[in-house]
Amino acid sequence: MNFRLLLCIGMGAFVTYIGVVMLVTQFQRKPYVPPPKPNFTSRSTTVVDPKTGEKTIYREITVSTKFAPAPATPPPAAPRLETTAAPDSEVTSTIQHSTSNTQ
Repeated sequence: MNFRLLLCIGMGAFVTYIGVVMLVTQFQRKPYVPPPKPNFTSRSTTVVDPKTGEKTIYREITVSTKFAPAPATPPPAAPRLETTAAPDSEVTSTIQHSTSNTQ
C-alpha cells in the first residue's frame, strides 16, 4: 500500500464521518421558542348620523414599542475635560522656537 492510497482512505473516512454527524444533527429536536406577542392592534367603529344618514367610519391603529432597557451606568452629569497642554506661564523649557518658516 502506498501513501496516496492511505491518504485517500483516511480522507474518505473523515468526509463520511462529517456527513454522518451533520445528518444526525438535522434530526435532533430544536428547542421550542414561542412566537412574539403582536405589537399591532386596530379597531374600527361605524357611526351613522341620524339626521343625514351619513355613515362615518372611525379607525384606530395602535402600535406598541418596547424600548431598550436603561444603560447599566448612567451618563455623568457633566463631562470631565482633561487639559492636555500647560498654560504659557507654567512652561519651564528654555529652548527657543522660531516663529517663521525662514531661518
